[in-house]
Amino acid sequence: MNINKFSAIFMTLAIVLSIAGYTYAHWTDIIRINGTIKMAHILIDIKSEKVLMSRTVKKYYNSSVCYEVSPDLHTLEIYSKNLGPCWYIWVGLVMQNQGTLSGKIKTPVYSFEPSDGWGDHFETKEYFYGPYPENTGFGTLEVWGKVEIDKQLKKDGTVTFTTPSTPTPFTLNPTEKAVIWIWIHCKADLPPSAQGQIITLYVNIVDDVDI
Repeated sequence: MNINKFSAIFMTLAIVLSIAGYTYAHWTDIIRINGTIKMAHILIDIKSEKVLMSRTVKKYYNSSVCYEVSPDLHTLEIYSKNLGPCWYIWVGLVMQNQGTLSGKIKTPVYSFEPSDGWGDHFETKEYFYGPYPENTGFGTLEVWGKVEIDKQLKKDGTVTFTTPSTPTPFTLNPTEKAVIWIWIHCKADLPPSAQGQIITLYVNIVDDVDI
């Protein structure tokens, strides 16, 4: 093999190896990392509910009430018929922070259907208790277990619990629970358009990031 031929082969190999090295270096510089980023959040849900109506109101107005929690667990929907002055109910809710951030519990927001200004005929009072650890036995808790209307929950919107209520807003840490009792009272005659109709009341839980 002459020198010129050997030199040509050597140069060809050198070029091939150089290209291969560049290609390898180029592709090894590209690294793809696939993963999931979990965002911190607050998620305060309704875990248990009660809607209590006195026998006097049931008898006098021939009124009844039914209710259900919305699929997202943030709203209690209450349906009632035959309402009038002095009609009232007590609504109890157990709420839990199932998120990863601490949240602030605030006063619920109320809305009505139909929405023809009917909300102006109602008034509310709220009493908050807690926060409580996740493993709290609510069955024996004074503010939940054996609560009865017209005993601990009075018709004038007051309560007789010895447990002091918690001022709002207050912090609910992840997994912690809280209790709220709400007095909803019809303070004036409803408009004629409301007579005989089913009124839907929405109790919407309000929360916010604890900053």
